[in-house]
Amino acid sequence: MNQSESETLPPLTELKREQCRRSFVKFTSHCEILSETRGQAQSWIPFQLWPAQEQVAQTFQDNRQVVVLKARQLGLSWEALGYGLQRLTLHPVAQILLFSRRDDEATDLLERLKQMHQRLPDWLQCGIEIDNDHELKFANGSRAMAFPCTAGDSYTASLVIVDEADLIPDLGRLMRQVKPTVDGGGQILVISRADKAQPESAFKKIYRAASSDSNSEWKAVFLPWNARPDRDQAWYNSKAEDSFARTGSYDELHEQYPATEAEALAPRELDKRFPPSWICQCYTPMRPIERFRAAPGDPAHKWPAIPGLTVFRLPIPGRRYCVGADPAEGNPTSDDSAAEFADLETGEEVAALSGHFEPATFAAHVAQVAAWFNHAVVLVERNNHGHAVLLWLRDNAPHLRLLTGQDLAIGWAQSSKSKAILYAAAAEDFRDGEAAIHDLQTFAQLCSIEGSTLKAPPGQNDDRAVAYVLALLARSKLLRVQVGHSPDFGVVQLTPAYGETQAGPFGVGVGPGGRRTGAIGGCEHPLDWGLLMKDQDLFR
Repeated sequence: MNQSESETLPPLTELKREQCRRSFVKFTSHCEILSETRGQAQSWIPFQLWPAQEQVAQTFQDNRQVVVLKARQLGLSWEALGYGLQRLTLHPVAQILLFSRRDDEATDLLERLKQMHQRLPDWLQCGIEIDNDHELKFANGSRAMAFPCTAGDSYTASLVIVDEADLIPDLGRLMRQVKPTVDGGGQILVISRADKAQPESAFKKIYRAASSDSNSEWKAVFLPWNARPDRDQAWYNSKAEDSFARTGSYDELHEQYPATEAEALAPRELDKRFPPSWICQCYTPMRPIERFRAAPGDPAHKWPAIPGLTVFRLPIPGRRYCVGADPAEGNPTSDDSAAEFADLETGEEVAALSGHFEPATFAAHVAQVAAWFNHAVVLVERNNHGHAVLLWLRDNAPHLRLLTGQDLAIGWAQSSKSKAILYAAAAEDFRDGEAAIHDLQTFAQLCSIEGSTLKAPPGQNDDRAVAYVLALLARSKLLRVQVGHSPDFGVVQLTPAYGETQAGPFGVGVGPGGRRTGAIGGCEHPLDWGLLMKDQDLFR
């Protein structure tokens, strides 16, 4: 290298600054944080990222909106402050807003950021123009400000950090205030452990939406208790034993040190109809399949273009499915109408439909999706708006196969007695692992059902939960019809002339091996698919 070439190179410190500007991970190697040791032994130590923290660091760099659900004491608050400090010092003119539940907690965040800055190498530090409890302004024009959750809405920011977001009483209002800042090109990091007292909190709704939708504006990150390398199974077992000994449940353990996002998001166990551990064993998160153009003959070719339809499995030719439907009024302030589509053999949730659909529209959507899933059998809740749904189906979907309830009338009439039967049957399926849930909203609603009322807590929804347990009941009724049971029929087809004989709604004959068969939808199916025994036999 000749002398002229060497003179064009920046000084070594400028090279190092540029490396830190481009890489947040590199920047943290020059940061210090407070050790967790309390009292006089507490000291500032180098911030050495664990593998899980390195992944989060990259996520911070690559995404504008990040929501982090985490176990306790994983250093995420320090990491978020470090990221903010990098923006302040190396990406001027940055404006950062720090939010926490109370004013003293917010100012503590700002104080920690100040201390981190003081311990940076001289070549990374910036001159300071303003330094008080709520504001830190650098000579390069960057500024950090700290606010409780009730203030700070009048400022524009390049980065918003919301710490312990699930503990903020009115996070929804705060998000509405700061979201315009982000929409204008800024960035937001929302970080928290779970608060099981609020199973349907704004934080959990943001996380669920981001986790289940690959097209969401948000990037969801979950960090379990073992994201920290110095925690092993023996450590976890001791926490579990302590939690159960003090409280009689593992709610506190799953709140503070969850192993899965399902544990973190589930409500408290003691007063719920379904033990969350039963539902957790049936929950496997799955990204919905994105609708695509398919060739004729492919199951996806007839994919209904319906808003609110989430598909986890495409229909398999020859496979059997069932549907539970919970109608609602359909206005903007009512609950959602919901339908859950399940595999008859496994109980797996293959699709979900939810939205503010008025009854006729909801009925049309259910009929269309049921037809796509190989003419699935449908069990509709008959109360209130369910009557309108069934009337529409009678007039417009004559070949749709519908199940009766306990009274042998079409649909499931919901009463205190029938609701207890419905949830008791579902509890057996969850206990025995005879279900497979993929939708995070469905999972959360099932976990929230209260044992005393068999409803969601006040202000929360249970439409998807009701639809799914109806689908499980439909599955149970269909699978329990075996050769030798009474041939009284509980599946009806609304066109009486279609397949009707003197034996009942469907022609009954003898198939291969002496099995009874029923003519359904122009095809022959085994009796255990098309026919039901009497309700007193089903629910004795």
